[in-house]
Amino acid sequence: MKKNKRLLILVGILLVFGGFTFAYFVGRMLTEGSGATTTVTTAELKNSKVTVEGTLEFDYKDMLPGHKDVSGIIVTATGNNELIPYNLVWKGTNNLNTDLKFTVYKVSEQVSVSSKCEKVKKNVSGGQMLYEECEITNLSSLGEAIGSGTIKRNNVDTTITIAPNEFITSTSTGAKTYYYVVIEYPNLDGSQNLDMGQGFEGEVTVEPSNIEPDINILAINIEQEDGTYKEVKKLPTKEDGYSFNSEKSTCNNEVTLIWNRSLWNLTLNNLTQSGTECYLYFMKPLSTKTLEKLGDFNIVESPESFNSSDSYDHGNMLYYTDDNDGISYFYRGLAKNNWVKFGTNDDETKDIWWRIIRINGNGTIRLIYQGMYDKGVNPDPENLGYVKGTQTLIASSQYNKSNDSTYIGFYYGSENGKYPDNHSNTTPSLVAEQLKIWYDGENWNDEYNQYIDLNTGFCNDRTIHPDAKTWFYNESTSGRGAGNSTTVYGAYSRLYIRDAAYKENQMPSLLCGINPNPKKNDGSDEISITDYERDLYTPIGSKIGNGVLEVPIGLITIDEAIFAGTYLRSGVNCYLNNGQSFWTMSPMQTGSWARIFQLDSGTVPTSEYATTSAGIRPVINLKADLTFTGSGTTEDPYIVETN
Repeated sequence: MKKNKRLLILVGILLVFGGFTFAYFVGRMLTEGSGATTTVTTAELKNSKVTVEGTLEFDYKDMLPGHKDVSGIIVTATGNNELIPYNLVWKGTNNLNTDLKFTVYKVSEQVSVSSKCEKVKKNVSGGQMLYEECEITNLSSLGEAIGSGTIKRNNVDTTITIAPNEFITSTSTGAKTYYYVVIEYPNLDGSQNLDMGQGFEGEVTVEPSNIEPDINILAINIEQEDGTYKEVKKLPTKEDGYSFNSEKSTCNNEVTLIWNRSLWNLTLNNLTQSGTECYLYFMKPLSTKTLEKLGDFNIVESPESFNSSDSYDHGNMLYYTDDNDGISYFYRGLAKNNWVKFGTNDDETKDIWWRIIRINGNGTIRLIYQGMYDKGVNPDPENLGYVKGTQTLIASSQYNKSNDSTYIGFYYGSENGKYPDNHSNTTPSLVAEQLKIWYDGENWNDEYNQYIDLNTGFCNDRTIHPDAKTWFYNESTSGRGAGNSTTVYGAYSRLYIRDAAYKENQMPSLLCGINPNPKKNDGSDEISITDYERDLYTPIGSKIGNGVLEVPIGLITIDEAIFAGTYLRSGVNCYLNNGQSFWTMSPMQTGSWARIFQLDSGTVPTSEYATTSAGIRPVINLKADLTFTGSGTTEDPYIVETN
């Protein structure tokens, strides 16, 4: 029996999302027990527009059972890189007495597909049966179907989700997703005469979805003693002493992972679709591997703060705390086993001696200059002439040539009163120039350069202290860290309180760049580099930091000095005590002047104008893969095994 249909689907509506905020959902995390937390970025939908265009063609005058049509639908999202979850839905009426079938495909670009149908007549039990046989050309190019279903018969004003839980990220030019929908009027075994004269009509649109993209942590792997990895069922705790292996840890869908050791927290960036799968690897910390090369130590977790009553005779003890790369082990007080003999002058008549400040989180070893001594002569801690005095300095210099806030930088930019320009790291400071002269000069043998690490930086923390009366980088306000505005910086907040009195309990940090999201300086010039990248000074070609140093050398920070045992306004006898005043790399405050932290007599942190003169003690980082002889005493110093 011939069955005529009036079937039409109308498409092409505009949907504007506003005011929705969608967080991401962790679908399957192997985090049994008290491991770590996982957070991911969220997408706040503000002004994104989603348009749907195309027509589902299903309107043939002489259509018979078995008829199929394929139609293209284009979803376009225009906006500012916002992730938009949505459902693709059909709304309308099916007055037919037969359920329609639909199958949905999704592709990233347009595909040429079409439906070709032929009418068939067949004699059955003395009667004649009419139907169609259809073929969708190029259907295989659409891949696997993402969904299928039915549009129920005899339904008025019904809504059918034909593609649930979809995601699209809006772009300024309009991101596009292409759907192809095959609709079939099925050929049933029984009579379908009741469909004659009935109709089917509706429209396709998108609606906001409540679904959130899921993240599946498929495996967590822990490094074993032999260097292999073993899969475990939960994330290690901070106390387990592992570090996140960012090189081995991966996710699909172009998602990137950022591990915050201080917060023991994993962040997933660029999450734009559901079904993201990640593999996590945790390794024995690189600093621990380096520590094992130096001998046995009593290891103690660093307290959150230090005060003047602290004992300074720490003997064979190391503290540990977090830095940007992992766990850092540092020497404190009257350390007697952090002596290193490394390098000679050009005529090889003198050895260069150093003290270990700390083992960095990436396994490199940070050294501060202790002076040059004749070959065969070891410094004698009991004879202060050998461990103190001007020979522990390479030079004396102003930190910089002026007191504008521009000149708190180890490198600096142009003096125009704008934050990004002031701190653009284009010109070396006077102390940086002196360090380069020494490193390039006659007091350094080139054969030792190969042992210096190029991917560990020196922190010139220019983050703005949040307790300042205002800390926005706005042209119209003070405290913006530019020009001559009164501004106090990161180290100030850790060592002082608001009224500029020193804190009884000082809270140093080895984390460089504690304010990772700079403001705009005047509403138009946006700072495009984070404080960490701008203020972490690394050599040219380094994989991290600002990469501006011509030579891999810097200064100690005031935070490192506090960890080492110095204390504000109180002279102490720690291993940094050289009887001389010398510069640190840490700015303190600006106004009509620029003040930089010094170590007075090597023991008392003070701040001085950048234009005053003080001593310079170089700081370098040795590579993590070196091996050593010795035990770290003056009689038996650590010596790098050279080629």
